[in-house]
Amino acid sequence: MRKLLLASAAVAVGSLGMAGGAHAQFANVNPTAVAPPPAPFTAVPSQTPGPGSITVRLNARLAVNFYAGSDSGRNATVVNQTASGSFSGNQPNTKLAQYSMGSYARLYPGFDGVAGNGLKYGASLEIRQDQGSPPGGGINASVSASNRSRAGLYWRRETLYVGADKFGYVRYGSTDGAITLFTTGTFENFNDGGWNGDLPSLFTGNTTVTWPFADVGALYTTEKVVYLSPQYMGFDFGVSFEPGTGAMNSGPGNCSYNYTSAGVANGPLNQGNGTGCDAATSTSVQGETGRRRNTIDGVLRYRGAFGPVGVAATFGGIVGSHVGYNGVPDPAYAQRQGLGVYDAGLQFTYGGLAFGGHLLAGKVNGQWNLLQSGQKEALAYIIGTSYAFGPFIVGASYLNYKSAGAQTMFNNRYTGALLEQGIAAGGTYTFAPGMNVFLSYLYGSRRERGVDLLTGTPSLTAAGTIVSHNTVQSQGFMLGTAFRW
Repeated sequence: MRKLLLASAAVAVGSLGMAGGAHAQFANVNPTAVAPPPAPFTAVPSQTPGPGSITVRLNARLAVNFYAGSDSGRNATVVNQTASGSFSGNQPNTKLAQYSMGSYARLYPGFDGVAGNGLKYGASLEIRQDQGSPPGGGINASVSASNRSRAGLYWRRETLYVGADKFGYVRYGSTDGAITLFTTGTFENFNDGGWNGDLPSLFTGNTTVTWPFADVGALYTTEKVVYLSPQYMGFDFGVSFEPGTGAMNSGPGNCSYNYTSAGVANGPLNQGNGTGCDAATSTSVQGETGRRRNTIDGVLRYRGAFGPVGVAATFGGIVGSHVGYNGVPDPAYAQRQGLGVYDAGLQFTYGGLAFGGHLLAGKVNGQWNLLQSGQKEALAYIIGTSYAFGPFIVGASYLNYKSAGAQTMFNNRYTGALLEQGIAAGGTYTFAPGMNVFLSYLYGSRRERGVDLLTGTPSLTAAGTIVSHNTVQSQGFMLGTAFRW
């Protein structure tokens, strides 16, 4: 499940009007800066309290969705458990239903305060329910899978902010970065979020088109500090710093320790230990070198009106390093590269009509994974339009993403790349305060030479090239309802 509200609503409430199921449509493109309200995906933000007082809130969202669709992985594939308890690969002769239902709830507690001198401060939290559950019934789960694993709650965001309208605001904690907050032109506003919404959860994993832009959990859940400037002549900017990939962690970076039979402690960088050490700066564990370090993102935004036409534009970038490798040189292992991404968005509005797009390019793979040296850099863009009239908003978008994917080295060079394309269309009807009904349609395709996309297995060798499932497709409809308060 992903965000439905454009994350820029978390910076300036005045720039966005609420339309559809917590979706954003430009209403005033030249607002007065205000304190950051609750996290995205919430009910309408509370009013700023008066000096010397605070406002405490408990916002929530409940969604129930009806799905119907198909994809290349739904027939004749299933994950099978062996007698030893391990899971093997795809097995034949099992089909998955082409329809289902889904529901989830989220909570957004927090508060906003204003000191007597005008200083504004507050906190915003996001609590989600864990959707995971073991496959099957019996000892693995109840038949309904309504067990502790699925119903458990966990923290998704933990954000504090402090500042003033004329000086800007500092946000810190497990929170959205500057580019995430200023996201413009991705057109997630006309239904449940399109390819960044709820409907992709219907599809089997490797047939789902990747959402490449910054408003995803791989970026917004990590610990960081963010500065958001006030607006001046239509311009404002944001910058953020993320030291590592830790999220909601007050310990030694989630680093594992092992003990020998003699009781001697082995540190977190031992080759034999598991991965997951957020605090590592270098390691002999090759898999840990794909972890981000010292990531900085910055973005400049302009919002203005030219007669009846509103304009919003952003340009920024994300750069950073990664955990270094200090192990024995391995010629079969390609070193990682840090992030190096350009990001831009543009959106025009005229009355209820909006159109524009978003572009991302540079050193990144998949959903914010690090490239290996020699792999193809990414290029992603989305173009879309939406139209709001009365209680309705409708729209459509087209997404194109070229990335390294599972590129494999053959004859000392990387061969192949992943091309993903997605179409989203739909609309939302707000027929009562806090209650929305939306219809969503998605079509997507993924293509990569030499890779079985259903298993994720690449092969480009002298012995032969994998030709099965080099192209996969998915499409589906969703009728959903959402309550928010």
